[in-house]
Order: sequence, then C-alpha cells, then structure tokens
Amino acid sequence: MKKSILAIALMSCFSYANAADIDNTWYIGAGAGQSNFESVDSVSNLGDDSDFAWNAVIGYQLNKYFAIEAGWQDLGTNDDLHMRYGEGVTHGEEIDIDGFTLGLVGTLPLNEKWFLTGEAGAYQYHLAHQMSANKYVSATDTAGYMGVGIGYNITDSLAVSAKYRRFIDIDESAWNTANMDAQTVGIQLTYRFGVKPTQTAVILPAVIKETKPAPCPEPVYETKVEKSSVAVLFGFDSSELSQTAKAKLDEVIRISHKNDSDVIMLKGQSDNQGDSAYNQKLSESRVQHVENYLVSHGLEVKKLEKQASGEQNAHANSLKERALERRVIITLTSETQVIAS
Repeated sequence: MKKSILAIALMSCFSYANAADIDNTWYIGAGAGQSNFESVDSVSNLGDDSDFAWNAVIGYQLNKYFAIEAGWQDLGTNDDLHMRYGEGVTHGEEIDIDGFTLGLVGTLPLNEKWFLTGEAGAYQYHLAHQMSANKYVSATDTAGYMGVGIGYNITDSLAVSAKYRRFIDIDESAWNTANMDAQTVGIQLTYRFGVKPTQTAVILPAVIKETKPAPCPEPVYETKVEKSSVAVLFGFDSSELSQTAKAKLDEVIRISHKNDSDVIMLKGQSDNQGDSAYNQKLSESRVQHVENYLVSHGLEVKKLEKQASGEQNAHANSLKERALERRVIITLTSETQVIAS
C-alpha cells in the first residue's frame, strides 16, 4: 500500500527566546498524552479506539528556526477485550504500536516567550497484532507523520508545549491484517543544553567634573543686501497690463512676500517714437498701472519708489528693439542681518 510521506504532529519542540542564542545546541524532551486510532481496517472486528501515548526525543538545533530531531514514540494499544472465539472461550484482540521517529522541526517565535512549531518526518514502527489466542502477526514498516504545536519558554533552557501529531497508513502489509491511522494529543517538556544568554550591557554612572565654561564671544553681524529685477513690457502707445505682464507681477508679489522686501523700485520707460512730453506721461502712466496692480494684490513693503524717464534712455532703431523699451523695470531690494563669517 502506498505510504504517505506527510503527516501531522505533536512533537518535540525546542524552546526559543529572543534573549538567548540557541544555534548549534542539543536538547532532550519527553511528553505524554492520548492516542486515537481511526480509519481502522482489520480482518477482525477492531475499530476506532484510544489509549495512553508517550514519547521521548533528542534534537540538534541548526539555527533559531530549524532543528533535526529523533525520538521514540509509543502509540499504545488498540484493543477489544470482549471478543469470543468458540464456545466458552474468551480472548481479546489487540494491536500494539511503537517505534522510532526522525524528522525536521520548524519553530516560529511569536515573542520572547511564545512560539509555534511544525514538524514532518518518518516513523519506523513495529506493529504487533494479537489476532486470537493462537494467532499472532508482527511487522516493521515506515509511515509518514507531521505535526503542529504551540509552546511557552519557561526559561532560556526549559520549555513546555502542547502538541498534535498524526501518523498515516500504519499497517501490516505482509499478511494484510490491519491498516489504520493514528494521532496523538499531549504535553511535552524539553530541556536545552549550552544556551548562551545575551549579555546585558551595564551602564556605569559617569563622573562629571565641573568646569567653568569659557565666555562666548559676542557675535558680529553684517548687513546682507539682496536684489532681484524683472521687466514688464507694454504694447505700443499703451499703459494697459497684458496677461503676460500680470503673470510677471504675480511672481513679483510672491517673491516679495517670501523675502520680505524692504524697497521696491518702479522705473518706467517708453520708446523714442513720438513727442517726448507725451512719452514722459506715457511712462508715468505705465508706472502707475504697475503700482496699482501690486498694491491691490496685497503687496506691502517698507518703501516704494517710482521713477519715469520717458524716452530719455531709449536708443532702439528697430521694431523688435523698441518693443523691449516700452517697459517698467521692477527692482526688489531686501536687507537682512547675518553673523559675519
């Protein structure tokens, strides 16, 4: 009959503590509980049953998550002491099962004290089947097992666990007299050798020598002046603000608020076409429109200066160059006190 290599289980698990180094350590353990036989298929009338079970283990910890473990597992007896064979003859039937386990144990720490375990491996068992007073069959074979558990670290070396283990396809295949599954539920204690507790650092009180602090030198300050300029252009014979001009003025307002400008200088200009007196008034009107826009949009400065020069500084000879002279130049000046380097 095909064996299953997987199984469930109550196992020997090992203790784990965040405060201890358990790598490359040996441990031993022992446990007791109840076994349950189920899915019993026998040539006799044996059925599901339960009995006392116990186990003993020895393991080697590879790291804090995995260990290799070997042990002895006694599953107890599946019996029926009330069967009759012939007239006046009463004799019970029973199956005893015990053997060696070898498997891989995994541990998942939940915190410094609690942990979960899982295990899988092989169970080399001996099955002794007393079928009647005169008929006895025994077999040695291998079954798969696996198990789960939850444990608690009492100390760095000692742990207690509640465990569940399941064994699949325990049978006598030579004469085909029995086939069953078994499971155990119980409590197990394990003790670990050579655990190295983590060293705790001891902090000694510091000896403080009182000294008179040296006098701090008086800081030396200097004035830092920052200037930034932008030009707002106007159309021919116009002092109206275009959308492009308004966008530039919005940027001026943003910079002024950010840098807390102390002085804003508005310098208006026109090109050199037309009457010079008219151009002077046109440049003054352009300055006034810029001022009105800045003030109406919340600009606040300590000092705002205005200057209109008309065509005084206009020297362009081409249409493209004249378009660049129809402008108001806005200069932002801020002064801050900083420590001299």
